[in-house]
Amino acid sequence: MLHEFGVGMSVVRKTFRAEAQFGAHNARAEIGSPIQDNGEAARHQQVMEEIASLKEMLSSPDTDPQELSRRVAEELREEIGEAAKLKRELDAIYEAIAETKTEIAALHNKASVDNDERGRVTLELGAIVSGTEGATEQILSAAEVIDQSAATVMPMVPSEHEGLVTDIHEQVVSIFEACNFQDLTGQRISKVVNTLSFVEERIIRMIEIWGGIESFKEISDRINAEKEGDDSALLHGPALDVEAGTVTQDDIDALFD
Repeated sequence: MLHEFGVGMSVVRKTFRAEAQFGAHNARAEIGSPIQDNGEAARHQQVMEEIASLKEMLSSPDTDPQELSRRVAEELREEIGEAAKLKRELDAIYEAIAETKTEIAALHNKASVDNDERGRVTLELGAIVSGTEGATEQILSAAEVIDQSAATVMPMVPSEHEGLVTDIHEQVVSIFEACNFQDLTGQRISKVVNTLSFVEERIIRMIEIWGGIESFKEISDRINAEKEGDDSALLHGPALDVEAGTVTQDDIDALFD
């Protein structure tokens, strides 16, 4: 009976949901409905192209592992060589900086920037200018007195001795001309003083850039140790008028008044 029933009817197969959806999709496509793939086809094509590019790159002889290792090793050797050269250059720069700091510390100690002797060289040169100026004024004053005295006695001198008075006048003029040196000397010394002041300011500025005088303490201590036993520091020369405790000529004259 079942056999007869099976012969008389066709077997109905169950349709899965994916097949139903795919069939419905094909049916819509067949009736002219647009396919909404949201760019999936383009992205798929791009992925396939990238895969093909990777396959081509992997199949290239340039990607041979041994060749890559050789190239990497060669590049590393070059970089190591460059690094070694850079280290040598940095060492040279470090040594130059250390030597420069030593020289600056020596200049600092010589000029005594941070103690009572600060700028003594400048003061000494200024004292030269002042002393020269004072001496020149004294010479000129004495020459003027001599010239006036010669002019006063000129009418009293016999005619045979008038030439002597004329000679005195000519020598006084020579003194006046010679005293012009003071102006030129003062100008030159002033230029030297300005240059020393500029150098001193730059040294102080460089010391500040390198962290202040404390960063030079070790170098300064070493330099001071090397100068121990040197008596040249005792030779200050004539005392300056601005120094405390300086005895002037006026003080000496006051003792006899």
